[in-house]
Amino acid sequence: MNLSVTLEDLTDKIHKADYHRIGETTATVCSLTLKSGFVVIGQSACINPDMFDQEVGCEAAYQDAVRKLWELEAYRVKENVFTQKQEQNNV
Repeated sequence: MNLSVTLEDLTDKIHKADYHRIGETTATVCSLTLKSGFVVIGQSACINPDMFDQEVGCEAAYQDAVRKLWELEAYRVKENVFTQKQEQNNV
């Protein structure tokens, strides 16, 4: 039973990443569409509009989405291991 999730595991699940800047604000949203069709959303915002950099905003939003995906995958792996142990104990 593998109880780990790697960055490679996560990136292998990503089908595409889309980015959207919210109007003329400094807020950027990244939507990661997984190969399964599930979508994970990340976001970023810059406090100082004069320092806003779209590329940095996209990267920060992407990293936020990956962090959220990591939490979801860790839960999934742990739940699968728990279920397998329960099934083995009931056999």
